[in-house]
Amino acid sequence: MQHDLAIVICTVCRESLLRAIASIYAQTHQGRIQVLIGVDIDAFGQETQLQQAILQERPSHIQVNWVNLGYSTSARHGGVHSCYYGGSLRTSLSFLANSKYVMYLDDDDWLAPEHCADILRTVQGKKWAFSYSIYADGNTSQGICIDALESVGVGQGIYAKRFGGFVRPSGLTLDKTQVPQLLHLWSSSPFPQGDGEDRLIFEHLRHMDHGCTGNASVYCSLDSKDGMHHKRMDFIKAQGIHYICEEKIESSR
Repeated sequence: MQHDLAIVICTVCRESLLRAIASIYAQTHQGRIQVLIGVDIDAFGQETQLQQAILQERPSHIQVNWVNLGYSTSARHGGVHSCYYGGSLRTSLSFLANSKYVMYLDDDDWLAPEHCADILRTVQGKKWAFSYSIYADGNTSQGICIDALESVGVGQGIYAKRFGGFVRPSGLTLDKTQVPQLLHLWSSSPFPQGDGEDRLIFEHLRHMDHGCTGNASVYCSLDSKDGMHHKRMDFIKAQGIHYICEEKIESSR
């Protein structure tokens, strides 16, 4: 039986994966959900413990597929694909997903309880859908403020002129049957730092029929090592919020 929604997560087996999965288990949508967890590498020696905890807590309406090939497909860790963040895992798991609707979630981000229900309503009859995001402290699991700077949609935000807008992968949902020709782009990076795969796919998606839930329901962890960090901090300060960002635990950058 097909699932209402499949959620693809690439991981380096950091502890924050437990929070990401817990947020899926807590969704208000009670239909069938498949979670496909692809292990890039076990960077922190925690794979066995994480897998056991995730499978033990799994609700009956959610299927978890844990995929560890025994090697990385990313050039960062000896593989052949230029994307440093999972190599070809997002691409491969998208095709393997037992649902036409595929959502993506970074292993250090997490969802508000209503996200899956909102996104499934919004993506009907569309090729893709997204929600707004919330800048968050990954160390404390606290939301800071809504991201009205970056991941705000087509023709919006700080990237409007340069890239035609932007939507980050976490929470983004595709009807994969409508965009199979784009899925390979998750495995490629246009930059020497190995990132930017999200920009490659957004360049195509922004010209396609899509929807936005209108809600901010994805918590995105800040990382002081990210190139956009200072602009994000300036934006947060401009909202009248006093926030000090500590060094991120288990950063993948």
